[in-house]
Order: sequence, then C-alpha cells, then structure tokens
Amino acid sequence: MNESASKLTRPRDTGGRRGVLLALGGLSLAWLGALVYPIYRFLSPPSSANPFGATGKAKVDKITPADVARPGQGKNGGYAGRGLIVLRGEDGTLRAFDAKCSHAGCNVSFEGSRIHCPCHGGIYDLTGKNVSGPPPRPLTALRVVEENGELYVSRADAEAGS
Repeated sequence: MNESASKLTRPRDTGGRRGVLLALGGLSLAWLGALVYPIYRFLSPPSSANPFGATGKAKVDKITPADVARPGQGKNGGYAGRGLIVLRGEDGTLRAFDAKCSHAGCNVSFEGSRIHCPCHGGIYDLTGKNVSGPPPRPLTALRVVEENGELYVSRADAEAGS
C-alpha cells in the first residue's frame, strides 16, 4: 500500500506536455499570421509616389487639346497611372479632376453635363462639386495647362509659373 500511495503523490513530469503545447501554440500563431498578412496587404492602401515628379507636373495621357477644344467637351484620360477627367467649361476654361470618387474611390466618368460615379450613383457638376448621391466632398481639382500641343496637370495649389 505504501508503494501505491507514493505513486499517487509523486509529482508528474509535465515538461514534455508543456513543450508540445507551446510548440502547437507557436505553430498556430505562425499559421494565423500567414493567413492574416495577405488580407492586411490587400486591404491597406499602397504607398503612392508623387505623380508630378521633380518638375511638378505630369503629362496627360489619352487626351489631346483637340479633344477638349470646344466649350462643353470633356474626356476621361490619365496621368502617371491615375485616372483623370479634363473638360472645357462653358466659359472656355480648361478644368481637370482626379477621376477617383470621394466616396469609395471608384473611377468617375464625364457624361456631357455631369460627372457620374457608377458604383453608388454619385453625381458631380462640371466644377467637380458633389451634387447628388453619397460622395462626401468634391473631386480633387488639378491645374491643367497646354504646352507645345500637349496637356499637363499639376496640383491645383501649385503656382501658375511652375
């Protein structure tokens, strides 16, 4: 009886079990990290370089001055890998807007008398102001100039001489 009582009161060796549990916990964390990291990278916005470069301006792609020569004309194009709308107002001035909707970042399009976002039905007027739908603020305005038969855009707050 003394022998069986001593077996019952003897402490058990739990080091082996604890090591296995720690290893399983570490593997579980590594698996969870491998699962979550790609989702995080997909959902996080990419870092964007300055699209205007050292000169402070970017060449407009897919739009020529002839495409927007008359008042009321406009066209979707691009600059530095981004979407863009260039239009000529009724007063004859050229206007340009980044084509990203201020609501969900969808690409908006020029449609004659308005700028439309197809994702959630947002409407902007030809000055870029949000007039209908969910967009919370106007489109990002850009300064557009014609130089040597090409169109260039820069930040709207850039000085006129740059």
